[in-house]
Order: sequence, then structure tokens, then C-alpha cells
Amino acid sequence: MLELNNVEVKYLNTILVLKGVNFSLDKGSLVCLLGANGAGKSTTLKAISGLLRTEEGAVTDGAIYFNGKPIHNKYPEEIAAMGILQVVEGRHMAEHLTVEENIRAGGLINKGSRKQMAEDLDMVYSYFPRLKNLKNRIAGYCSGGEQQMMVIGRALMGHPEVVLLDEPSLGLSPLLVKEIAEIIGRINREEKVGILLVEQNAPVALELASYGYVMETGRVVLDGTAEALKNNEDVKQFYLGLTGVGQKRSYRDVKHYKRRKRWLG
Repeated sequence: MLELNNVEVKYLNTILVLKGVNFSLDKGSLVCLLGANGAGKSTTLKAISGLLRTEEGAVTDGAIYFNGKPIHNKYPEEIAAMGILQVVEGRHMAEHLTVEENIRAGGLINKGSRKQMAEDLDMVYSYFPRLKNLKNRIAGYCSGGEQQMMVIGRALMGHPEVVLLDEPSLGLSPLLVKEIAEIIGRINREEKVGILLVEQNAPVALELASYGYVMETGRVVLDGTAEALKNNEDVKQFYLGLTGVGQKRSYRDVKHYKRRKRWLG
């Protein structure tokens, strides 16, 4: 359904960030992108959603296809109308509006009836019952976890075929991370929504995903099923923080890891 073919991205037509990225997302699947800060994960999502245009970035080589059609030269609103919605990192919202007003904003792209809007709201509240009790609260006064639920719910209101999730666990407590991860899994299974998940919490990402890609310095350097990646010794050491016998490694032990990663040659 979604395919990146040798995609190159530059900012200001000068700064090369993505260097020939290739991967695909099948209909209804959940795929994760792993990698350290600066690997190009968020830029990859913005290349797909068209949000690069808002940051003086552009796809300068290669192509991005959605259901067989090229989308890399389209505007964000066109891509959203086609069924690709991004939940950007940082829980962006209208802080002065209520929770429900923020969620309802996601349905404006559909131009559906009031009945459809009400049904969609019920669907969102079925996944996030906590939000129903907070629907009249000003969004800016909600906790980080509640805001994260809200922005995911807002995306669901747009009837997406694909949701691009950027760091949904960022800054949340372990209990909230677990709760939101379970909900993301349910949405994928029950709504048949394809999800491309960028997540630095590799254990959570690999539990949710069926397939994963590892990015380093703007390139995909490793890919495979989630199970295969969990059992890969390099992934264990550098992303799961485990040695071959299941013991945690300190950052001091692995901070020079680039010289030892087998995929870097």
C-alpha cells in the first residue's frame, strides 16, 4: 500500500538527510522504524505526509507511492485527504480548545454528517474512555498521556488508511506507555488501519510491530520480522540494551558501538 523507493531528502536543497531509503507497508500492517536520534526517522514520516514542505525540505530523488500513485510531490492536505495522517512528535494541539473540540477537528477532513461525526466520536471514546470524562476540559490542562490519547483520537476521526505515529511514548510513564501501546495494537487489529510507528522504545515497538526497519544516518541498514529483529544480536545489544545472556549493558560499554555494528561493515 505504501512504498518508498530510493528516497533522498534534502533541507534547503543543501542538507542531505535521507540517502536512498527503501521500505514498504502492506495494507493493515504495523511496521516500526528504529534508530537513534538523528537517524532520519521523523524526516521519513514527514516525507510521506508532505510536512517536509513546511520545513524547507523536499524529496529530491526517488519516489513515494501510495496505492500505486506517486505522492512525493503532493501537498500535505492532499495526502491527508488520500488517507495518510501523521501524529507528529510532541502532541501538537490547540491548547485553548476543549478535548472534544480538538478531537472533532480531525473529522473536518471528511465533511461527513453530524450523525457520522457522532459515530466517529463514539469510536474514539471506545478506545480512549478516559477522554470521554475529560471532553469539556481545556486541552492544555490535560496530562501528557491524555494529550497523546487525544491526538491519536483526532487522527482516527479522519478515517485514515495509514497513521504515521512519531514517538507516541515520549515523556510518558511506563504504565501509560503500556496502556497506549495496547490501544495502538487494538486500533491496528480492529480498525484495519496501517500504522508506521517511529519509536525509540525498541522493546515496545517490536512487541507491537510485525516487521521493522533499523535506520542509521539516513539509511535503512537492517530489516526483518519483529521476531527476527528481537533475536538479532546487534539489535539486542544496541537497541534492546541486552547482551547475549540477557544482561543489561551500560552506555559506557556501547557508546562506541558504530565501529562494531556488523551492518556498518
